Amino acid sequence: MKKMEEMMELLTEEIEGFHKSINKLEALSKNFKDLKIKADTSSIEYQIKDFTKEQRKVIEIFEEKTTGIEQKMKSARITPNWLATLFCITITIQVLSMSYFGYHFIHCENRNKAAFKRGQKQSNEIARRYFEDHPIIYEDYKKWTKKKDNVPNQK
Repeated sequence: MKKMEEMMELLTEEIEGFHKSINKLEALSKNFKDLKIKADTSSIEYQIKDFTKEQRKVIEIFEEKTTGIEQKMKSARITPNWLATLFCITITIQVLSMSYFGYHFIHCENRNKAAFKRGQKQSNEIARRYFEDHPIIYEDYKKWTKKKDNVPNQK
């Protein structure tokens, strides 16, 4: 019997503990029912606005740098200015020297032809005077040329 009584006491204690727990749960459930949870997104919105401001600043800096690079690329050259100037001067000097030498050789050929004609006239004049001074030699010369013209070509 003692055991039964002990079990009964334990059972009553457990029931009382269970009642207390239920009362506490009921009180807490009333608090939860009265509790109104508001969805506050202001901190998230603030963080998003702050992030978008930073992103705009980064994008502006990026655009400034890319426009600067684009301007530099448009004005960039493969060769420096002094090299282009040197190339133009060299080409000009070559064209002028080729023109001068071409002019010089053309006139040199003309001068050679004129000198040849002058020499031919002078030699003809000298030969004519010589033959006038020596008519006998002139007659022999005529005979020799006729004889030379009559010989067939022996090739």
